[in-house]
Amino acid sequence: MQPPRSSRGLLGLTALLGVALVGALCWRGQPKQRTEGAPDPGQVTRTGNPSTHPPVSGAARSTSQLKLDQQANIAPDHLTAKEQKEAVVKQWGEFLKTEKTLLGAETFDPLAKRWIERARVRTLIEEWKTLEHAWPERTEQERTEQLPRIQAMWQEAMEEFAAELTAAGHPTILPPPR
Repeated sequence: MQPPRSSRGLLGLTALLGVALVGALCWRGQPKQRTEGAPDPGQVTRTGNPSTHPPVSGAARSTSQLKLDQQANIAPDHLTAKEQKEAVVKQWGEFLKTEKTLLGAETFDPLAKRWIERARVRTLIEEWKTLEHAWPERTEQERTEQLPRIQAMWQEAMEEFAAELTAAGHPTILPPPR
Protein backbone atom coordinates (compact mmCIF):
# COMPACT_ATOMS: atom_id res chain seq x y z
CA MET A 1 0.00 0.00 0.00
CA GLN A 2 1.42 3.37 -1.00
CA PRO A 3 0.97 6.61 0.94
CA PRO A 4 -1.26 9.28 -0.60
CA ARG A 5 0.31 11.56 -3.14
CA SER A 6 0.50 14.62 -0.84
CA SER A 7 2.33 12.54 1.80
CA ARG A 8 4.94 11.42 -0.73
CA GLY A 9 5.72 15.06 -1.59
CA LEU A 10 6.07 15.97 2.09
CA LEU A 11 8.22 12.91 2.70
CA GLY A 12 10.47 13.81 -0.24
CA LEU A 13 10.80 17.39 0.93
CA THR A 14 11.74 16.24 4.44
CA ALA A 15 14.36 13.85 3.04
CA LEU A 16 15.79 16.60 0.83
CA LEU A 17 16.03 19.01 3.78
CA GLY A 18 17.71 16.30 5.88
CA VAL A 19 20.32 15.62 3.21
CA ALA A 20 20.94 19.36 2.80
CA LEU A 21 21.36 19.77 6.57
CA VAL A 22 23.81 16.86 6.83
CA GLY A 23 25.77 18.20 3.86
CA ALA A 24 25.94 21.68 5.36
CA LEU A 25 27.15 20.33 8.69
CA CYS A 26 29.81 18.17 7.04
CA TRP A 27 30.98 20.99 4.79
CA ARG A 28 31.12 23.48 7.69
CA GLY A 29 33.16 21.11 9.86
CA GLN A 30 35.98 20.69 7.29
CA PRO A 31 39.00 22.93 7.87
CA LYS A 32 39.75 25.20 4.94
CA GLN A 33 43.09 24.95 3.19
CA ARG A 34 45.01 28.22 3.19
CA THR A 35 46.68 29.24 -0.01
CA GLU A 36 50.21 30.54 0.01
CA GLY A 37 50.32 34.27 0.66
CA ALA A 38 46.75 34.43 1.99
CA PRO A 39 46.41 36.24 5.32
CA ASP A 40 45.94 34.14 8.42
CA PRO A 41 42.24 34.39 9.44
CA GLY A 42 43.22 34.53 13.12
CA GLN A 43 45.58 37.45 12.53
CA VAL A 44 44.29 40.99 12.84
CA THR A 45 45.57 43.30 10.13
CA ARG A 46 45.25 47.06 10.31
CA THR A 47 45.85 49.76 7.82
CA GLY A 48 46.36 53.43 8.42
CA ASN A 49 46.66 55.11 11.77
CA PRO A 50 45.97 52.64 14.63
CA SER A 51 44.24 55.33 16.68
CA THR A 52 41.57 55.82 14.00
CA HIS A 53 40.63 52.12 13.90
CA PRO A 54 39.16 50.54 17.01
CA PRO A 55 40.68 47.20 17.98
CA VAL A 56 38.85 44.12 16.80
CA SER A 57 37.13 42.54 19.76
CA GLY A 58 35.67 39.13 20.33
CA ALA A 59 37.01 35.72 21.15
CA ALA A 60 39.34 33.97 18.78
CA ARG A 61 37.65 31.17 16.91
CA SER A 62 38.93 27.67 17.23
CA THR A 63 39.66 25.80 14.03
CA SER A 64 39.53 22.49 15.87
CA GLN A 65 36.08 23.23 17.35
CA LEU A 66 37.37 23.31 20.95
CA LYS A 67 34.98 24.57 23.58
CA LEU A 68 35.67 26.03 27.00
CA ASP A 69 34.78 23.95 30.03
CA GLN A 70 32.74 26.40 32.09
CA GLN A 71 33.51 24.52 35.32
CA ALA A 72 37.26 24.83 34.83
CA ASN A 73 37.16 28.32 33.32
CA ILE A 74 36.38 30.25 36.49
CA ALA A 75 38.90 32.83 37.60
CA PRO A 76 39.02 32.90 41.41
CA ASP A 77 39.10 36.70 41.50
CA HIS A 78 35.66 36.80 39.87
CA LEU A 79 34.10 34.73 42.65
CA THR A 80 32.90 36.01 45.99
CA ALA A 81 34.86 35.03 49.07
CA LYS A 82 32.10 32.58 49.98
CA GLU A 83 32.28 30.93 46.54
CA GLN A 84 36.08 30.72 46.76
CA LYS A 85 35.89 29.14 50.21
CA GLU A 86 33.30 26.65 48.94
CA ALA A 87 35.56 25.81 45.99
CA VAL A 88 38.45 25.00 48.34
CA VAL A 89 36.24 22.80 50.52
CA LYS A 90 34.76 21.09 47.45
CA GLN A 91 38.19 20.36 45.96
CA TRP A 92 39.46 18.66 49.10
CA GLY A 93 36.13 16.93 49.69
CA GLU A 94 36.38 15.43 46.19
CA PHE A 95 39.95 14.36 46.94
CA LEU A 96 38.88 12.54 50.11
CA LYS A 97 35.94 10.95 48.29
CA THR A 98 38.24 9.73 45.51
CA GLU A 99 40.70 8.28 48.00
CA LYS A 100 37.88 6.47 49.80
CA THR A 101 36.67 5.04 46.50
CA LEU A 102 40.17 3.89 45.55
CA LEU A 103 41.01 2.35 48.92
CA GLY A 104 37.60 1.09 49.93
CA ALA A 105 35.79 1.94 53.16
CA GLU A 106 37.42 -0.88 55.15
CA THR A 107 40.89 0.61 54.50
CA PHE A 108 39.98 4.29 54.34
CA ASP A 109 37.89 4.62 57.51
CA PRO A 110 40.61 3.52 59.99
CA LEU A 111 43.13 5.76 58.20
CA ALA A 112 40.76 8.72 58.38
CA LYS A 113 40.13 8.07 62.07
CA ARG A 114 43.89 8.04 62.80
CA TRP A 115 44.30 11.19 60.71
CA ILE A 116 41.61 13.08 62.64
CA GLU A 117 43.22 12.00 65.93
CA ARG A 118 46.50 13.70 65.03
CA ALA A 119 47.17 16.70 67.27
CA ARG A 120 47.85 19.11 64.39
CA VAL A 121 44.69 18.04 62.56
CA ARG A 122 42.63 18.54 65.73
CA THR A 123 44.07 22.05 66.03
CA LEU A 124 43.17 22.78 62.40
CA ILE A 125 39.63 21.47 62.94
CA GLU A 126 39.16 23.74 65.97
CA GLU A 127 40.49 26.71 63.98
CA TRP A 128 38.12 25.84 61.12
CA LYS A 129 35.14 25.67 63.51
CA THR A 130 36.01 29.11 64.86
CA LEU A 131 36.37 30.53 61.36
CA GLU A 132 33.06 28.97 60.22
CA HIS A 133 31.24 30.30 63.27
CA ALA A 134 32.42 33.89 62.63
CA TRP A 135 32.06 33.74 58.82
CA PRO A 136 28.47 35.06 58.52
CA GLU A 137 29.27 38.13 60.62
CA ARG A 138 32.32 39.15 58.60
CA THR A 139 32.32 41.71 55.81
CA GLU A 140 33.24 40.65 52.29
CA GLN A 141 36.64 42.31 52.72
CA GLU A 142 37.30 40.39 55.95
CA ARG A 143 36.22 37.17 54.27
CA THR A 144 38.56 37.81 51.35
CA GLU A 145 41.43 38.39 53.79
CA GLN A 146 40.70 34.99 55.38
CA LEU A 147 40.95 33.05 52.09
CA PRO A 148 44.73 32.49 52.11
CA ARG A 149 44.48 31.07 55.63
CA ILE A 150 41.58 28.81 54.61
CA GLN A 151 43.56 27.48 51.67
CA ALA A 152 46.64 26.96 53.85
CA MET A 153 44.60 25.15 56.53
CA TRP A 154 43.11 22.72 54.03
CA GLN A 155 46.45 22.20 52.29
CA GLU A 156 48.13 21.42 55.62
CA ALA A 157 45.34 19.07 56.67
CA MET A 158 45.53 17.20 53.37
CA GLU A 159 49.32 16.95 53.65
CA GLU A 160 48.77 15.34 57.05
CA PHE A 161 46.28 12.96 55.43
CA ALA A 162 48.73 12.11 52.65
CA ALA A 163 51.37 11.37 55.31
CA GLU A 164 48.92 9.04 57.07
CA LEU A 165 48.20 7.26 53.78
CA THR A 166 51.92 6.92 53.03
CA ALA A 167 52.62 5.56 56.53
CA ALA A 168 49.92 2.93 55.93
CA GLY A 169 51.51 1.90 52.61
CA HIS A 170 49.15 3.82 50.32
CA PRO A 171 51.14 6.77 48.96
CA THR A 172 49.14 9.43 47.17
CA ILE A 173 49.72 12.65 45.28
CA LEU A 174 47.82 15.73 46.37
CA PRO A 175 46.14 17.75 43.66
CA PRO A 176 47.46 21.26 43.12
CA PRO A 177 45.45 23.93 44.96
CA ARG A 178 42.96 25.78 42.80
